[in-house]
Amino acid sequence: MSGLCFMNTGKRMEDELKAELLALNLLRQVFLAEPTRKLLEGIGEIDFRPERETEQTGLRKMHDSVKKNESRLEEWTEQLSLEFARLFIGPAQPPAVPFASFYLSETHSLMSEETIAVRKQYLEAGVALKDLYQIPDDHIAIELDFLYYLTFRLLESSEHEKSAETQNYFHLRKAFLKDHFVLWVPPFAHRILESTREEYFIGAAWFLLETVQYYAQENY
Repeated sequence: MSGLCFMNTGKRMEDELKAELLALNLLRQVFLAEPTRKLLEGIGEIDFRPERETEQTGLRKMHDSVKKNESRLEEWTEQLSLEFARLFIGPAQPPAVPFASFYLSETHSLMSEETIAVRKQYLEAGVALKDLYQIPDDHIAIELDFLYYLTFRLLESSEHEKSAETQNYFHLRKAFLKDHFVLWVPPFAHRILESTREEYFIGAAWFLLETVQYYAQENY
């Protein structure tokens, strides 16, 4: 992903948004559940362009870890599933709690006012959660899914030259990123980096950080 400016129009803006969708789609899968063999094989098939050798270091680390373990993929997938559970699920409080409220509330409480505030943003954008109350609204994967939705609608309205809708989704996305997402995701990602030696999850944490840094540098 390179620079994106709302004032850019036409193909460049649409290409940027499509690149963002690819990144967000992968990230939401990575953090929603234990990795599947299909997901890992897909990451292993990613073709990195030589001219972008220094970019996407987190994703490249994930890719390289898959290639390294190709000969034992089934066994490694099981190991990753155990590490995913340890990092993000528990049984006790996991080292990398995947909920925004833990990082944004003074008491590190879950299902707090921050969770309700996120739900209001979802509703404002016209999103009804399918798994309401099964996965709290401020889970990292749910928020990545919401960001994917906003980006998709932004691209769709831009392609159809619906300027009012484009502007609306741009501002909804900017508010979500600036006032919420970028405030808690970096400490969450750093907890992952501090808590695992598994290269796949180290890469995932860096990929997430690089995505946040991209949005911050481009003024969301």
